[in-house]
Amino acid sequence: MAKNVILSVVFPVLNQADHINRVISSYHKSLSKLNIRFELITVVNGSSDNSIEICNSLAKKIDNLRVYEIKEKGYGLGILYGMDKAEGKYLCYLNSARVYEDELVKCVRIFLTKPGLLLQAIRVKRDVYYRRLSSVIYNFFCCLIFGIRSPDINGSPKIFSRENYHLLNLKFTDSMIDLELLEKAKEQGLKVLEVPIYKNKRHGGISTSNYNTILRLIREVIRYFILTRLSKRAYSL
Repeated sequence: MAKNVILSVVFPVLNQADHINRVISSYHKSLSKLNIRFELITVVNGSSDNSIEICNSLAKKIDNLRVYEIKEKGYGLGILYGMDKAEGKYLCYLNSARVYEDELVKCVRIFLTKPGLLLQAIRVKRDVYYRRLSSVIYNFFCCLIFGIRSPDINGSPKIFSRENYHLLNLKFTDSMIDLELLEKAKEQGLKVLEVPIYKNKRHGGISTSNYNTILRLIREVIRYFILTRLSKRAYSL
């Protein structure tokens, strides 16, 4: 692994065996054109298919791809685990099931011109109705309860400096990590740059999003509220 890494790109992988090979390969090929030292960090967590074997096989061909596996599920858990292993001056995390290589490169290019900011991709449209509905409801609740005015709190990629990552001290291991990131950025006065992206169709596999996603997000928001407001002392430990 080359030292003095400029950018670390972290992404959890959950049951993505049918497409993760081509996704990682496309990320590597496109980022290589930026002429910066980067690393890709894949965290396979909670998968029941052969995603880990595929990622490990690819790592033998790509020297700046690092692969880790943890048994527990959790989008935020995978991100935090990968961030702990990252060596980059700048850090990025994303949803590898839906983020495309050209959108990733676009976001990285923009961020590198303003590295003091937190960059967040904003999805302009959704591929199915219930994803649009759950996003609208979720973002509305987060605005109403937490004052986070973003049209797409869970949009990715998200990119920030290592210094800002340590400043934010993220802890949530579920999908609330995105809300936590934006709320702490607001508390710290860290400016957020929203970048629109236009592709979000799943690369393959079976989407885990459905109408129950709305209920899951509401439960997670309630848990987030309890931990950060009613049990703030315990949360801050």
